[in-house]
Amino acid sequence: AHCSTTIRASDLVFFLHQARKGTSTMTINGDPKLITPGEVAKHDSENELKLITPEEVAKHDSENDCWMVMHKLVFNLPKQFLDDHPGGPDVVSCLAGKDATSDFEDIAHSDSARDWANKYIIGYMEGVDDDIKTGRRIPKTSELKSTPGGGGGGGGVMTLVSVLVVGFAAAAYFVLKA
Repeated sequence: AHCSTTIRASDLVFFLHQARKGTSTMTINGDPKLITPGEVAKHDSENELKLITPEEVAKHDSENDCWMVMHKLVFNLPKQFLDDHPGGPDVVSCLAGKDATSDFEDIAHSDSARDWANKYIIGYMEGVDDDIKTGRRIPKTSELKSTPGGGGGGGGVMTLVSVLVVGFAAAAYFVLKA
């Protein structure tokens, strides 16, 4: 599916103004609605999170029934969320039924994107960090633990590859010099 969105300058100014005030803009049935973090917290406190197994998440693997896991929290992402996602619905729906933590963090989503997604938390996976479960939200960018070798993981592999390249270059230098 091809997604094309036109944004008017006035809409962008409105959105940025609301972001500075600490509210989020969400489209519900075609109408924009401002949602404050307090309203999100109130809604969340009314709904008890449940323990969900990986097998259950895997059953919800389509654009019309899209569950995914991030930071061991389970999200039920409605069609409206997929349609409103800046990257388009395919970017999200291709991860339906799976753990999307690495993909989500590799994109370096903003804190406002994290707040937007938090509205769709329905449960948690076994082993979830208590702070994440209690806070009922994806960790903010500043709260993420750094991994050795930089962000996004894979730092150990890149270090190994770098050492191997330098080693081969040194060997080639001495062989060609002799």
